[in-house]
Amino acid sequence: MSRPATAFNEITASDQHLRRARLSLLFAAVLWSLAGIFIKFLSIPPLTIVFYRSLFASLFFAFFVRRSIAVPRVALLVAALAYTAAISAFVSANKITTAANAIALQYTAPMFVFMIVHFLFGEKITGASWIALVLGMLGIAVICAGSAGQPDAAGVMIALLSGLLFSIYMVSLRFLKEFNPGTLTFLNNLVCCLILLPLVGSELSLSLKEGWIVAVMGVVQLGIPYWLFSKGLEQISVQEASLIVLIEPVLNPLWVALIVGELPSRATLIGGICIVGSLAFRYLRSSLNPQTV
Repeated sequence: MSRPATAFNEITASDQHLRRARLSLLFAAVLWSLAGIFIKFLSIPPLTIVFYRSLFASLFFAFFVRRSIAVPRVALLVAALAYTAAISAFVSANKITTAANAIALQYTAPMFVFMIVHFLFGEKITGASWIALVLGMLGIAVICAGSAGQPDAAGVMIALLSGLLFSIYMVSLRFLKEFNPGTLTFLNNLVCCLILLPLVGSELSLSLKEGWIVAVMGVVQLGIPYWLFSKGLEQISVQEASLIVLIEPVLNPLWVALIVGELPSRATLIGGICIVGSLAFRYLRSSLNPQTV
């Protein structure tokens, strides 16, 4: 085979790998976006939902556990605790406020990361990150103002807390870069179950329908998309992957509106656009100019 033909075949194969990776990331975001529907259909307590979802997710990821290199135990503990607290707050927020509020405010996590690494590690916030931070904070202010005095005000605060807790989890991953993603996700969900078990021990009863829902949540809505996301990152940059999965906060409230009939308020729409738009700007700028921070 001639060299030009060989080069053409290599380019075609590379394009196919990239296409599959992007589809994996897109499918992961779609599956993640189903969380609001499942949570709205369950009448069991939020922590019970988190317990069972993590239980089934840990069973799924048990098949992907690998022997890993030694890592700081403190970092593993912080990651597991932050993960448990973050998903518990997110599910609780979905029970109290709208799915749109919960997912939009959860996506404030990257903004909190900017501030945490600035104050703890001395990293400068410059360029696109400052713009994203300002727009994101504006979105938070709009959503909080819209919920002031409303019955779901507590849910908005819990949703914002979930964003902060997820940012702590994201920062902890800096010290776990060499850790296998499947093993890490298995440990996080296993620790989550162990932490929550004493708290939900008297609320573990489920109907057959509820059992199926939490099982699907653990495997299909949480386990499989994390696996797809990890596979996608093997071919796609973090910046591009972050842009693709931004479809999650758009689809999540859309599914809930279509299936459950829960409509976001005007403040939620405006604030959500500010938050998601700020992140899209940040990641798109980083993709076009890798030196931009």
